[in-house]
Amino acid sequence: MSHAFLVHGPKDVDSLLAVHEALRTAGIPDWYDPPGADTDESKATIAAAIDKAFCMIVLVSASSIRSREAQAQIERAIDRGLTIIPFRVDNARLSGIFKKELASTLRLAMMDEGGLEKLVAAARARYRRKCPVISVMNLKGGVGKTTITSQVFGVWQMAIGGRVLLIDLDPQYNLTQTFFDMETADQSAARDKSVISLFEKSRLHAPDTPSPADRWSELTTEPFSPPDPAAIVHPLMAGDGPGGVLDLISGQFEISKYAFATDAAALASIRNNFLRMVDHLRSTYDLIVLDTNPNATFLTKCALEATDRVIAPMHPDMYSLRGVRLLNHVLQAQIAEDVRPELSVMFNRVSRNEQSAFEADARNGAHDQRAGFNLSESLLQNAIPKSGHLDVRSPQEGEAPWKSLVIHKGRGGGLKAVREALKASATEIHTLVTPAET
Repeated sequence: MSHAFLVHGPKDVDSLLAVHEALRTAGIPDWYDPPGADTDESKATIAAAIDKAFCMIVLVSASSIRSREAQAQIERAIDRGLTIIPFRVDNARLSGIFKKELASTLRLAMMDEGGLEKLVAAARARYRRKCPVISVMNLKGGVGKTTITSQVFGVWQMAIGGRVLLIDLDPQYNLTQTFFDMETADQSAARDKSVISLFEKSRLHAPDTPSPADRWSELTTEPFSPPDPAAIVHPLMAGDGPGGVLDLISGQFEISKYAFATDAAALASIRNNFLRMVDHLRSTYDLIVLDTNPNATFLTKCALEATDRVIAPMHPDMYSLRGVRLLNHVLQAQIAEDVRPELSVMFNRVSRNEQSAFEADARNGAHDQRAGFNLSESLLQNAIPKSGHLDVRSPQEGEAPWKSLVIHKGRGGGLKAVREALKASATEIHTLVTPAET
């Protein structure tokens, strides 16, 4: 599990706890060595914790500046190219490595107005960079959202690597049924080993808790701690699979209850639970992908607020174009600018004739006015071809989940071209969401 590593001096206890609590409240995991720990065993543990960190936050103080342990930790982070966020907690004069390496980036201070909030924002930005969240979304159904979520990001896991998590956020839970039969999916939902446990306290968090799926007219706002990821996810590469980590949090119909709820305060609490859970999961994975419903609902807003980039699949026709137009309208009108994700549009199920007509016009800007935004600039360069290999099918009884992925299928006419198109799309999206270090 990745975390922010906190560097402190032996007399920085109050500041250390304040920073820890601010990060914890924001759902950002952190790690620090207890003050006074200085054994060979603790040094090995500290070194391993630095190596697992997504960033290092250095509490700059008179105590930490004089601390040899703090200096050694900073040196290790520099050697490993780890992002360092210095945070002043008193007015001590800089010296040594603090002056040489941190002075030029020391812009945040606890004494400043909103200092802790600014630190959390900087850590969150780095945290999200470590594990981007993508929503696959279009406000028109039938455009291939589930196909893109499963097949493109299944290829991502194989070709690019890393730990990938898919979350089925559509009440129709077609993504779940891509990998498991309906009976297995429903059994998982009956145990609350499913997406509803990201929104409300459930039997997954406490066995004696009534299932929120059974209470359509009630919303549970009782707080809960994030579950161990192993307790909620379904490993899709388990058993005799090809290796790597591609996990699924399964969907269920019961999350549609939120569309009928009228308690605004309770919904806000449940939305915050979901955002907190997604941020917590970032520490375990390198990519999270949400498969969403084709409607503008409470679930849509939750997904968009948790997301760093939206991928909108689009057939080469006017009906899909209208869905993209509506999606962009929701983004602009309903999502605050500071959390509004970028929008990219991907052509899906493109035949040769369509590719030479509608798609070419869209890339030349002919449909920008109809879209209501610069569609031509938002289009991904790569498109997914129309192919029977990508038709969604229910898995056969006893079939391993990973065998539903085109990238791991055997032979078939046109299969090579489909795989190459999926890989090209995955690589292009990877470039968009993981920009080069600056």
